[in-house]
Order: sequence, then C-alpha cells, then structure tokens
Amino acid sequence: MGSSKRVTSSSQRTHRSIEDLRKRHSQELENLTLTTRPFKTLRLFILAIFEYFKQSIFYLFATGGWLLLFNTLLATLGILLVTIEGPHEKHVEEVSRYVRFGLWWIVLGVASSIGLGKNIDFMNNIYGI
Repeated sequence: MGSSKRVTSSSQRTHRSIEDLRKRHSQELENLTLTTRPFKTLRLFILAIFEYFKQSIFYLFATGGWLLLFNTLLATLGILLVTIEGPHEKHVEEVSRYVRFGLWWIVLGVASSIGLGKNIDFMNNIYGI
C-alpha cells in the first residue's frame, strides 16, 4: 500500500509540474512581442513559416503533387529549350508552329461553342481578316 501512495504522489507532482510549465509557457507567449524580445519572436516566426511550408509540401505530394512536380520540370525544360541557342532550334520552332496551330483551332472551337462563331465570321468579312 505504501508504494501506491508513492506512485500517486509522484504522479501528482508530475501533473503539477506540467501545469506549471503550461502556465509559464502561456505567460511567455503573452509577453512575447517584437519590441520586447525581437530575436526570439523572429526566430519563432521563421520556424513557424518553415513548418507551414513543410506541411504544405507534404500535403501537395500526398494529393497529386507528383503531377505538379512533373509539369513544373517539363515546363522548365521547355523554357530552357526555347531560350538556349543550338542545333535544336529548328525543331523547337516546328513544334512551336504545331502548338500554335492546335491552340488556334481549340480557341475557335471554344468560341464557336459559346456562340461567337457568327461574330468571328462577321468580323472577318468587315475587316478582311
């Protein structure tokens, strides 16, 4: 029986010390301002921003972020191919023409599906486009 009292009193002391730590922590948070403790405030702010970005990246990868990463890498590769000179320029120009041609027909299809087809024909006749 004596040992159960020791465990209970030890448990109560631990509980009190945890409560004391919580009270001290909340008091420190109340006193934590940029004017009173600028370095600690900035350090905690940077840590919070880092944690937010880390959670955001994990969320993105968990919900299809690999597709986003792949598209970003593909776009970066495309930009590099367009901006760097070399023997690939004629191929890039040919692909560019095909892409512009395809986009032109997609735009015409969307325009005609929302009822702008007649207006485009009318504009073509007026301005001779």
